[in-house]
Amino acid sequence: MTHPSLESWRNAEGNESGESHDFDELEELFSQDDAQSRGSVVLLTGVERLALDSVSFSLADSCPSTYTISYDVTADDDAESGIAVTRTIRRPPSFGDLMDGDYDSFRMDDCCLTCSVKHDLAMVMKDVGSADCVLVVLPIGVEGIAVAQYLAESAALDELPWNHVDVTVANAARLEGFEARGFDDQPLVLAGHDEDDVIVEPRSTGVVQARLVREAAHVLVLPGVDDASATLHAASLADTATHRAYKLLAALTDPEATIHPDAHRADLHALFGTYDARIEEGATRSNQ
Repeated sequence: MTHPSLESWRNAEGNESGESHDFDELEELFSQDDAQSRGSVVLLTGVERLALDSVSFSLADSCPSTYTISYDVTADDDAESGIAVTRTIRRPPSFGDLMDGDYDSFRMDDCCLTCSVKHDLAMVMKDVGSADCVLVVLPIGVEGIAVAQYLAESAALDELPWNHVDVTVANAARLEGFEARGFDDQPLVLAGHDEDDVIVEPRSTGVVQARLVREAAHVLVLPGVDDASATLHAASLADTATHRAYKLLAALTDPEATIHPDAHRADLHALFGTYDARIEEGATRSNQ
């Protein structure tokens, strides 16, 4: 398709200086501009820091040019909300000696944790225009759909490096203990380990886990078994607890979503559509 900006050029003999132009070359340049104006972002959600960290590291390794932005929650007695949000940015090697990441912390001043994170994310993403892909690790319990919608709106308003952004919501799910967490009616722990520093929210662990799995286009599973294979073999599923957990996970997952039985073998490119992950062996519904 011809870029609309080229129509006036095709009908002209040259520009004001009288210079002629190679229209094929101009069209190629405009096409490159269009390609550069589209960004790909994966939002990773979860209810456990262990699963989020493990899956995010594997995804980042699968794409060396990944620009990773991770969020977490800590207690802050000086903040009115009692919560501070920490942000860690890890750039690709091509960006310089920043592999250990840039760390920053800010108070949760917005109405909720989701708003604080999505507003900050839109701000810091202004500097990622040259990144091939961006992986965003959301805080425990934060739902990805609301953040995805905000990023899409920000891109439409020219507040991001691209004028269009493809956002995919993925969930990191640890199979070990999945069933127990699914029926846990205790408040979700966002951070902390004891009464002095623990931060909880009103929603229960089970409710949040179910919502995050259901909204995800990709569910990345940490099997929790001593098996280095790419899929959950029959021997693994023979274990009653593992079998029940996987069936529960499959029941909660959207029918159109993809389940990746081994998160460590998932490719980040598959999550934002470089190729169809649904044909991945062991990831289709027919193998559940």
